[in-house]
Amino acid sequence: MAQDDDSIPHPNPASIPPMQFYGPTDAFGFGQLGEIWRTRELLYSFFLRDLLIRYRQVVVGLLWVFLQPLMGMLIFMGLFFVLGTKAGNSTVAYPPIILTGMLCWQLVASSFRDATASLVNYRHVVTKIYFPRMLLPLASLTCAVFDFVVGSLLLFPVCAITETSIVWSTAWLALPIALWLILFCAGCIAWLSALNAHYRDVGYALPFALQLGMFVSPVVYDVERLRTILTDPWIWLYEANPIATCIGLLRWSLLGTQPPSALGMAVAAIITLSVCFSGLAWFQHADQQLADRI
Repeated sequence: MAQDDDSIPHPNPASIPPMQFYGPTDAFGFGQLGEIWRTRELLYSFFLRDLLIRYRQVVVGLLWVFLQPLMGMLIFMGLFFVLGTKAGNSTVAYPPIILTGMLCWQLVASSFRDATASLVNYRHVVTKIYFPRMLLPLASLTCAVFDFVVGSLLLFPVCAITETSIVWSTAWLALPIALWLILFCAGCIAWLSALNAHYRDVGYALPFALQLGMFVSPVVYDVERLRTILTDPWIWLYEANPIATCIGLLRWSLLGTQPPSALGMAVAAIITLSVCFSGLAWFQHADQQLADRI
């Protein structure tokens, strides 16, 4: 006769020892960087897969990379025209200013949105085989970088139409500035992807955070407008946002607008490094129990 379930002794939850990780210790997560480099072919495979999925059965195809920032620029230009104002007090025509901000924000928003959900979307793979899990959010970031690079080609016709000259003497600095923004995104998605794998609340809160972040970053306006209404301490606090600093630096390097302050850039650089190092350490810690918690 089958034994009743009530008669089967159940262990006391308080007596169950917590899960322990017996693998190699890597408190700061630097070992992940070596794993990522050794498995870079797998990163390319994930990137290609995500890119093909994104544009599969899409009639317009890669033109969406151009249409999204272009339509955003036109919408805000129309809004500024109706309100009788401009993006800022800069002497530079504001369509290139808005377009530069939209391209940077598209990189941030796309990488945050896709990378945050990457581990959960691939949980059927994460729970079955081992591979460097950091490759999944990095693949999403790589797709966003691809869109950013292709979309940046819009700057040339927009500058030509608005008769805005690109400052070629400093234009080469756009590359390290873009790498700075990408590095900041990498640190953030390390935090967000691992947090979302453990706590799904992150995925629900992210859209609101992105909406808020777009308006507290100089995406559709120039910081020069803020300098006329805010004192220096508030401007330094505003420029401590690495996204705001990178957008301001890109506009300065390409269009010749006023650059962020040295203090604001220094604080933004410290915050970027802190986010990257802490993101590596947190992802390494979360990865130890990822397959059991996801």
